Amino acid sequence: MTISEQTLRFNRLKQAPEMAWPTLGLFCLCMLGFAATYYLALTDAIPMWLGTLISGVLCFYCFTVAHDATHGAVSKNKAINNGLGHIAMFFFGGFASLDVARWIHMQHHRFTNDHDKDPDAYGHSIDLWFPLRWANFDFHYSRYFLNRAGPMRKRLMGSIYIKLSVVLTMIIVGVAFGYGYEILMLWFLPTRISSFLFVAMFVYLPHIPFAATAAEDEYKATNIRQGFEWLLTPVMMYQNYHLLHHLYPSAPFYRYIKLWEMNKEEHMSHQPIFVKAFSLDGVVSSKSK
Repeated sequence: MTISEQTLRFNRLKQAPEMAWPTLGLFCLCMLGFAATYYLALTDAIPMWLGTLISGVLCFYCFTVAHDATHGAVSKNKAINNGLGHIAMFFFGGFASLDVARWIHMQHHRFTNDHDKDPDAYGHSIDLWFPLRWANFDFHYSRYFLNRAGPMRKRLMGSIYIKLSVVLTMIIVGVAFGYGYEILMLWFLPTRISSFLFVAMFVYLPHIPFAATAAEDEYKATNIRQGFEWLLTPVMMYQNYHLLHHLYPSAPFYRYIKLWEMNKEEHMSHQPIFVKAFSLDGVVSSKSK
């Protein structure tokens, strides 16, 4: 492959595809997983608490679909991209609007690690109250949006009202028909589990040690978590290479490692941060293994 051919291929890989088939596959697997879990839990084939845990993990994986949709990385077809994103967002964070999530997430990219401006700042520390904070991302994002959105508040409030109306109507109808416990165990509590996992896998682990803001050094604002890729890559949905997402936000998640390898020399010249596979705070070095 010539240099020009490699450059063209690299440029294609960092752009959104016509259809991100692995992302669609992940979405379909999650939907099948929900259907199977709900059926097994509602027929007492598995205990309800197990249904809660499984649903929580599935909700977390739905976030990858919603996250890529906020960047238009699921499909170049806007209707397909946003449609899958809205559905995935319902399962991940039922009260959250995809449009608001997109705006908030763009602020994160703009102000990464800025303690005053990054909407993810609530997830940057581990203390006595961190489980409560991490399990309620929607509360923190709502507060950020209402306090900082400015003119965007007026523009996006319509989508918020629509989403809340639909979700609350579904809850009220479900409770009225005697399914309040099932809604709690198979939908609401799983969204708290997925919120915690989201903050861990997308907010805290990919950004420690919070060495710089995006404005200061994009390569120091996120990290690469090397080692045990066979485990971390599927568990973290490729966010062990989160740096690549910040560098190429239009690329779907499953291309991060390939993008890293294809332009490794250039990436290494910026001395990115490498973190041990299971480290919570330790920087290994600025050299790849």
